[in-house]
Amino acid sequence: MDLMEGFIQRSLRVLRVSYRPKSDEYWMIAKVTGAGMVVIGLVGFLITIIFTVIDEF
Repeated sequence: MDLMEGFIQRSLRVLRVSYRPKSDEYWMIAKVTGAGMVVIGLVGFLITIIFTVIDEF
């Protein structure tokens, strides 16, 4: 039972320290995440094109 009490205490401490992001922080996180997704998609697309061109030779 001591393990469960420790888990609950640590969880409550995290909840006390955490806060809800403001709208400008939220939009910044959304923009950075979206940009990362676009970059990863472009890299995958370029790799696919490169291997397609290599296969034709």
